[in-house]
Amino acid sequence: MKKFISKCPVCSSKLRIKALECFSCGTRIEGKFEIHPFLELTDEEFNLLYLFLKTRGNLSEVSKILGISYPTTRQRFEDFLKKIGIEPSYSNQEVMETLDLLEKGEITPEEAEKRIRNIR
Repeated sequence: MKKFISKCPVCSSKLRIKALECFSCGTRIEGKFEIHPFLELTDEEFNLLYLFLKTRGNLSEVSKILGISYPTTRQRFEDFLKKIGIEPSYSNQEVMETLDLLEKGEITPEEAEKRIRNIR
């Protein structure tokens, strides 16, 4: 089976599904169908989601597997969530600044946890 594409190979615009067909009886339904956001994931985004699920939601483990810093992993995950329509209920900038301070060793893990809990 060929990989599903969600962007036009000529102009890179978003594609839409025009027809659905039953493999069993051949019934065909035509119209304008939206593509689910999960079908529009890049390979990198799909891999991030896969690793997130594989590690049972442990972004620290995901960052170790990917070989990148926790703040970078967290930012990629936040970007992924936005892409699929899930907006954070807190200031992402404040969280990222706190994680950057933690990574630089300027604050302790306990202080970072306290700050993040206060943001959310």
